Amino acid sequence: FFQMYANADNLNPKEFNLEYDKLEEIDKWLLSKYNKLVKNVDDSFCEYDLNKVCKDINNFLNEDLSNWYIRRNRRRFWDSDLTDSKKAVYQTTYEVLVGLCKLMAPVTPFVTEEIYKNLTGEESVHLADYPVSDESKFNDEIEHRMDLVRDLISLGRNAREEAKIKVRQPLSEVLLDSKNESLIGDLTD
Repeated sequence: FFQMYANADNLNPKEFNLEYDKLEEIDKWLLSKYNKLVKNVDDSFCEYDLNKVCKDINNFLNEDLSNWYIRRNRRRFWDSDLTDSKKAVYQTTYEVLVGLCKLMAPVTPFVTEEIYKNLTGEESVHLADYPVSDESKFNDEIEHRMDLVRDLISLGRNAREEAKIKVRQPLSEVLLDSKNESLIGDLTD
């Protein structure tokens, strides 16, 4: 997905250098999740717990990156103008993909080598420095807000399944407990 759109737009995300403060909330959320993943994977490697390493990486790739971040940001990739928002989504995705290649290289050396070389044009992922967690990008508040929204959406999907209502069928009304309104206010849509 990333490569297809970056090539179609003829963009090189390495050239973007947006400040962290200019990123959108969902970009900051992904970077927080990614940097916590780096810390957790490093801790698990130090404990020789390869099962936890693989489980954490798999969960991040499937749930956080693919099923949430990429799906929520497709329109930003498709934007015809090169706005700061489009630059931010490319920069964030690129940073995380390159970091994941480095993080996963000890476990999946051949696949990460291919992806890393295609993304960076560098000689080898195995010659790159191993990622180090940037704790300044940890943001528990944004993670809590976004995880609450994800939980609410999951509950809604489960209710749809139980009522046998298709996902694309619009609902006339959705009722949420107002106790979380101030927490997720701008994420309601």
